Amino acid sequence: MEQQATQRRFAVMGENLFRILNKLITNQRLCRLLKYQNEDPFSKELPDVDGLELINNSICITPKIPEKDGKETAYVMVVFDRFIVNTNNPDFKISTVRFDIACPYNEWVVNNSNLRPYLIMQEIDTMFNQAKMSGIGNLQFVSSSALTLSPHLGGYSMLYSINEFN
Repeated sequence: MEQQATQRRFAVMGENLFRILNKLITNQRLCRLLKYQNEDPFSKELPDVDGLELINNSICITPKIPEKDGKETAYVMVVFDRFIVNTNNPDFKISTVRFDIACPYNEWVVNNSNLRPYLIMQEIDTMFNQAKMSGIGNLQFVSSSALTLSPHLGGYSMLYSINEFN
């Protein structure tokens, strides 16, 4: 018996990840920050980035660090995390969307005026904080914490809460 894809089913979470992925790959500023590992990723000398080429390389929707032949590059990983029942209203469940942002430490500085992880975080926050996404619901920023992955790679993990039908 086939069940309808609704927020009541975990199967819809994959579709929701693809909705988030689509927003990420169409943000040119984010794509430039991820692809161009130099001090000026916004240079007019550099061509625009086709976000599709970043999927499974710099933008991942599976909880696996991309393998880069020994070369560490910037990436964003998106996963749904921590599903719990809302104690105030058991008809709803609360889940978290986690964005893990990691960059090589030697590529953190951008134009001697900002840091790449913060610029990436700003793009993500602008797209998703307080956003109402079809099929997902309202996203609300919860917290961010430092992420150290190796002596050469680190960044931040950002959490957004979602209230959805159970």
